[in-house]
Amino acid sequence: MTAQTAPDFLFIDTVLLAYRLGRVRYDEQKIALIAAARAATDAVSFLTALENFGVGRRSQLYRFVGEILSTPASFRAQYPGALGLPWNGEPAESFLSNPRVLFLVEPVLTFKQQSLFYDTYWWFVHNHQASFYDPKKGQCIGKYATEPQDNASTLPRFEDYLFRLVNHTTQRIRTRFEGFPADIVCAILHRAFA
Repeated sequence: MTAQTAPDFLFIDTVLLAYRLGRVRYDEQKIALIAAARAATDAVSFLTALENFGVGRRSQLYRFVGEILSTPASFRAQYPGALGLPWNGEPAESFLSNPRVLFLVEPVLTFKQQSLFYDTYWWFVHNHQASFYDPKKGQCIGKYATEPQDNASTLPRFEDYLFRLVNHTTQRIRTRFEGFPADIVCAILHRAFA
């Protein structure tokens, strides 16, 4: 399944920083930021979209976004921890069974979506780690026993799984994931673990 193209990382980082630095306090502001990031093609269109989605020009959030978009190089170098990215030189972590995953995507999910994502992610992890010992073969086998467990192989499988849920044929499942920002979530995870 082909994923949507996520917004530029400049816009995604702006959303992450706004949340991590305490400029976003409500789900409505979070939704407005994500919608603006999706609609934006440059800094001006981001701010215009933000205003169209209900964030006033005189608000702290609007001013903060304007400052971040005008100095992208400096904030990227200054806030890798706030963005959830590893510092330079740190070894790559394993995507599976990593509690940092929720921390990374929390800024782009509403409160309701956070618990939904948490359940989705750990179900995926469990099914990739579930195995049982076959005494005849003398080894552990399971659904994904023969699949590579490295990040480069696992992340595309998770991306495909998440988009299948978002576009599920069953109305009940599709409704639960309505408005879920799967494109941005997958972009953030690829950036952090790939």
